[in-house]
This record gives sequence, structure tokens and C-alpha cells, in this order.
Amino acid sequence: MYRVPCVQKLYRAVKFRISASNNSGGSSVMDEFDTIPDGDLQESAWERIQGLSEMFPKPVRKMVTSGCEWGIWSAAGLLNLTRNGVWVLATTSLIAFLPYIIEKERSDLEKTQVAQQRQMLLGPTAAIQSAKESK
Repeated sequence: MYRVPCVQKLYRAVKFRISASNNSGGSSVMDEFDTIPDGDLQESAWERIQGLSEMFPKPVRKMVTSGCEWGIWSAAGLLNLTRNGVWVLATTSLIAFLPYIIEKERSDLEKTQVAQQRQMLLGPTAAIQSAKESK
């Protein structure tokens, strides 16, 4: 029947009220919550929202539902667009700047090797003087 404990207890209370009113000729005024102890009335947030939704007309519920669905759809679309945009920017910058970075490292390495060769051949003072002249 009902799998949610709160709904099961409420169903039993309403069923008890109906059977009590049928047995006593309908003169019994008994609230369904009077038969359920207060400690047993535990409901989840989803049950509370579902119960509160019944007090609004169907067009309002449908409008809120479609608004929530549209919000989830737009958030998912924005996430997908952002993910694709980041991928495009990352790969474009890698392709554009990687050759420059490699060439700069190669040039710096070549300058360092030339300076080391001069230092070995002419001594440390010659390498320092050539470095000052190249600036």
C-alpha cells in the first residue's frame, strides 16, 4: 500500500475515523491526528513539500514544476558551455604559445652554452665582459 511510515499511520488514522463515524452514526467528531502519538509524526522534507503542493491549484503547480525543470536545464547547458569554452581556450593557448616557449628555452640554452665555452677558453673575466657587451 503506502511505503512511507508517516503516510501509513495517517491512512490508518483516517480509516479509523471513517469506521468510527460509520459505527456511531456519524456523530463522532474525531481528528485523525488525535489517534497518532506526536512522536510518530515524523515526515521528511519531500513529504512536507508534497503535502503543501496540494493546497495550490494545478496550473500553479505545473508552472512551478516547469520553472524548476527549465532552471535545471539551463544550469546544465551553462555548465556544458563553460566546460567546452575552457577546453577551447586551454588548447588554443597551448598551441599558440608552446612554440614560443620552446624556442625561448632553446635560445637561452644556446646562450648559456656559448658563455660556458668562452669561460673555459678565455677565463671567467672574458665571459663576464662579453655578457656586459651583449646587453
